[in-house]
Amino acid sequence: MILTLKELASYLRVNERTILRMQQTGQISGVKIGGQWRYNGRQIDALFFPEKAVNGPDAVSLADLTRSPIAVPLSRVLRADRFIMDMRARSASGALDELCALISAKNLCLDTKDLRQRIDAREELLSTGVGHGIAIPHPRDPVPTLPEPVIIIVGISQKGIAFNSADGKPAHLFFLLCDQNIEMHLHMMGRLAKLLSNSETVDLLRGAKTPEEFLRVVMETERRDFLT
Repeated sequence: MILTLKELASYLRVNERTILRMQQTGQISGVKIGGQWRYNGRQIDALFFPEKAVNGPDAVSLADLTRSPIAVPLSRVLRADRFIMDMRARSASGALDELCALISAKNLCLDTKDLRQRIDAREELLSTGVGHGIAIPHPRDPVPTLPEPVIIIVGISQKGIAFNSADGKPAHLFFLLCDQNIEMHLHMMGRLAKLLSNSETVDLLRGAKTPEEFLRVVMETERRDFLT
């Protein structure tokens, strides 16, 4: 994945002058194309984020996510270890507690207390229970301290949880969505809206017995949408 100077600076969260200084000192390398610097995103990942090599070739590259969120499907963001297949909560607050507890357990946020406050602030504005048994809680503002560009925690409640949904019905499918920036947030909200617009797909997701079965439904749906 190729990054421009501006994209690389945004990716590493430094200014463009810092990138150029790093290049001058030999810390990173780039090539000029059409008078503008270009950088190999995978080389940057290997240099600054070597853990990506451990996660395997299917892991989402931070450079991939930073440069072109439009190309990132949900199936590459969802992780099998970030599912709660049988939620125990019986209230909206309890549901958020349960979802956030998994984020804390997996060390997916540097400050889970701040994250929860951001999520509560969003719920105070308007419930994220969108109706049809679906809720997409998320922080009121992006969370730049996340260790990944986007994190999604999936929860399923067969009994349903009262979540002040638009249609007054309990929520059964939860997608706790946390992003580092507004562009990624809007992209992922669009992906979720597309996925959940089909009632048959929602029924299949709700009936999934394992994270792998859930992910298979997502992948098949996205593949079908791509082909059409």
